[in-house]
Amino acid sequence: MVESGIAKGLNVIDAFTAATGSRTLNRAYKSELATANKERRRYQARLDSLRFGVIAGGGVALTSGTLAVVNSAPGLWVLSAGAALLSLVSIRRWRRLGTRPVARNLVPPATPLPRGATGRDCVKRYLTVRTQVVNVSASVSVLHGDAGREMLHADAEAAVALNALCDRLLVLHQLSSSLPGTAAATSANNAAVIVASRLELGCDSYDNLLSAAAELLASPDIGGTVNLQPAANSLIAYSYGLMRASDL
Repeated sequence: MVESGIAKGLNVIDAFTAATGSRTLNRAYKSELATANKERRRYQARLDSLRFGVIAGGGVALTSGTLAVVNSAPGLWVLSAGAALLSLVSIRRWRRLGTRPVARNLVPPATPLPRGATGRDCVKRYLTVRTQVVNVSASVSVLHGDAGREMLHADAEAAVALNALCDRLLVLHQLSSSLPGTAAATSANNAAVIVASRLELGCDSYDNLLSAAAELLASPDIGGTVNLQPAANSLIAYSYGLMRASDL
């Protein structure tokens, strides 16, 4: 009973610590989501406005022109010409509006593993390096916008696959805990070791990206030397390989 109570207390502490540690990632995720929603609403409002201009302008031009022919009213010709011009301008602006804005991948923080789970330290390391990348990218963006965006892009691409590894580790831990002492539990533990090793490699790629960012910040000419792309591409390539392997 005492050990069970201690374990529950430690789990509560771990849950609080995990929530506090993931605050930066949660904040970045919510900010990106809000920005993406704002851009989509702005695009939709602009599209609706131009669509209304095309339809309303064309309708008024056609109606006014018809009435002008029937009634021989010069004023209706002026109205018809103005409405037709509005419709033509709206069509031209509609064509220049471009495609609907597409937000980058929105990836929330991974769920930490409970005490005793295989790969728990790997998940903690992953959450730590992801948080550092998000924090450092803000500083890099102030000095070099393209480099900061490259870091965030690499994180968005990689976090999808690495979060999936964290989810697998949680499922394997739950399976092992629910069937202790069985062959299934042994298989789950063995699989968790393999998944954790893959997550470690992903963390190494994140570390390489952070190292490249540190070199960039130390460069005397940060505007002319951008060395983040190789590290970012390596992280993206590794995560892409994980996703491809999971599809097989």
